[in-house]
Amino acid sequence: MLKNELEILTTVFASKNGVSVAAHKAKLPDFSKVVLDGCDRAMQAWAVAAFSDHPNESLIRYFDYHFKFLNGLIAEHADDPLRDPLNELCKLMDHLLLFYGSFISCGLLITTRYLGYRCRLWGAKYKEFEDRFSILNNDKDLLDCLSVCLSPFYCSSPGEPLKLSALFYREALLNELAGRRYHADLMTTECLISVLISYNFNHIRFLAYLRKRTIRGLSGVANSSFSVYFCEQGNEIPAIDTAGGRCYDPDWPHIATMYKDWLNDYAALLEITSGKNAEMVVQKVPLAISVKQLACLIRVFYESGMYGNTTLTAIFDHAATVFTTKRQEHISAESISNAYYELPQSSALKINRMLGKAMDFLKPYCFPGEAATGATFLSLSKNLPAPRTTRD
Repeated sequence: MLKNELEILTTVFASKNGVSVAAHKAKLPDFSKVVLDGCDRAMQAWAVAAFSDHPNESLIRYFDYHFKFLNGLIAEHADDPLRDPLNELCKLMDHLLLFYGSFISCGLLITTRYLGYRCRLWGAKYKEFEDRFSILNNDKDLLDCLSVCLSPFYCSSPGEPLKLSALFYREALLNELAGRRYHADLMTTECLISVLISYNFNHIRFLAYLRKRTIRGLSGVANSSFSVYFCEQGNEIPAIDTAGGRCYDPDWPHIATMYKDWLNDYAALLEITSGKNAEMVVQKVPLAISVKQLACLIRVFYESGMYGNTTLTAIFDHAATVFTTKRQEHISAESISNAYYELPQSSALKINRMLGKAMDFLKPYCFPGEAATGATFLSLSKNLPAPRTTRD
């Protein structure tokens, strides 16, 4: 019969309520042994259940319940001064996820106390990978990218709970990267890029690195060979594994899709400004607004559907190519992209006023019976979606 194998642990922890910390520390070996015995009995019961003739649906409910119960028990005693017994609970969670994780929904949240425990285990392995990278690979841009993107994964505890899918993703990616650290031929830039794309590391800074690396590679390519160069870059992208579902950010497309879209868009842009059209000089339009205000304007039009199916990378590249702002003669697509997701209130207010004036001008022609208030764009600016901070 399937039952709650962890109930005894609740009783054990509850039994120390009202007893001083000093008294428990004096009896810590005995208390830890009781917790350890309870964990051992739970592991034995799980093994029996997994090899029983219970239907799969029952096992899913059984292990799902034990995950939630154990997760709650760890969270409940997160601030407990008796750390050894808590570590035994974290080790029990390790065992549950390692052997029976397939029975547990990856959409469930896991407590930060356990995540902090996992980070302490990951930290040394990741630091060793980073140290070996600095020895075997001289690509400083990639090292900086990984330090900014990956170091928080493995060297600092998350401030809020994560889904199990995120936990499994972080561990799988680290195991893959760390497994290469003693093989110089597997630590090349090309190999590591292939790993990150295969694991769908769709982080905005990794995409920025790929773009920067591709543009830097154009320096030795003749204008007439641009199309061949971009075709070769696209062919080097690993095949997309959509069945696995693994990713860094589930709210964004696959990194391979975003990179391929950018390659196509940038190749098309170069086709216009080079080769047969090399004699064409792009006359930049000077705008009386800042880069942040330009990014805010782009976001308003993008969210309203004006750009249709055009990708954001293409929009940013185009804006950087054809516009100058009141403070910058040369602006980059990356600076527009960063400002697009920040959306400061001062920039939104400036654009709101500008578009309000535009509506005041247009309303008499289309709606002569209504007062020109600019309320349409005011409403639009107030309902802009919150910026994505996880991409940074």
